[in-house]
Amino acid sequence: MLYQKTEIKKNYLKRVNENFIRIKNQFIEAYNNFLNESLTSNLIQAKESILNLKNNFLDDLKHELINQLEEIIARNYSNYLNFLIEKIKSSLEIIDKPPKVIFLLNQKDFSVINRDLSKIENLFKNKIEIISSEEDFIGGFKVILEDGKISYNYSIDNLLLKNVIVIEKHLSQIFSETEMEKLQNDFERYIKNKKQEIKEYLKEYDQI
Repeated sequence: MLYQKTEIKKNYLKRVNENFIRIKNQFIEAYNNFLNESLTSNLIQAKESILNLKNNFLDDLKHELINQLEEIIARNYSNYLNFLIEKIKSSLEIIDKPPKVIFLLNQKDFSVINRDLSKIENLFKNKIEIISSEEDFIGGFKVILEDGKISYNYSIDNLLLKNVIVIEKHLSQIFSETEMEKLQNDFERYIKNKKQEIKEYLKEYDQI
């Protein structure tokens, strides 16, 4: 009888221990899953925040540059016209092609240059035509050759866009290679610490 009681107690304790181990393992697995999901969720949110920060910075930079360029052109319009003509001269080898060179200018530049078209006409071997562009831009010019088959964009807006793209690439490298790596390391360190805390807690519970 005593032997049976001992066996019953032993089996009972064994089942209790097995249940405890099973519950403990389930708890560890569930907690680890929770931490990993939290890491992923927080990283996604952090990446979105950094991306928004970068985009806002680029938008502000672009608007600021546009405002400054428009102010500079308005304040020194004669210097700007000299710049425009020098830019046309430096592009002659590329754009002076038969049968005709078509220039697209913004409305203000068109009205000014059209009054004294000979300044530009005398630079070219081929016939030229200037058109007021339906699409407004800060300054510079666009060129159409061979009845629209070839075009070149020498507008200030396009130059600005190219520089903003370069800045954006540089910012993306900084954010991705430095900030995101640091951010991910911080989160992973936090998760590791939390996992260690739960292990220590369960060790203490095992001793009860």
